[in-house]
Amino acid sequence: MKRAVPVLSVLALSGALLLTGCQSNSQRCVNGKCHVTVTGDGQTLSVKEVDVAVTRITDEGMTVSVDGSAPARIGRGESARVASVMIKVTSIDGRTVKFDLE
Repeated sequence: MKRAVPVLSVLALSGALLLTGCQSNSQRCVNGKCHVTVTGDGQTLSVKEVDVAVTRITDEGMTVSVDGSAPARIGRGESARVASVMIKVTSIDGRTVKFDLE
């Protein structure tokens, strides 16, 4: 029984690291235009004082909503107005999507 507790602790910690290690995001804004990189879907981030929720990333595009708007699918290389902002998907590589937000 003494070994069960440390083993369970290690397994729980490993699972938590796997869940948190799959998602990341970064952004850089210059002159009102923001370049955003998101790795892993199911994230909400604040960009230019709006909440951007990236709910799905596929090879073809991403599904996104802004400030609780209806979800919009934007394909690679495409632009769309979502709520109050314009979003252009610039690249997709696996689970990572890069987009510009104005």
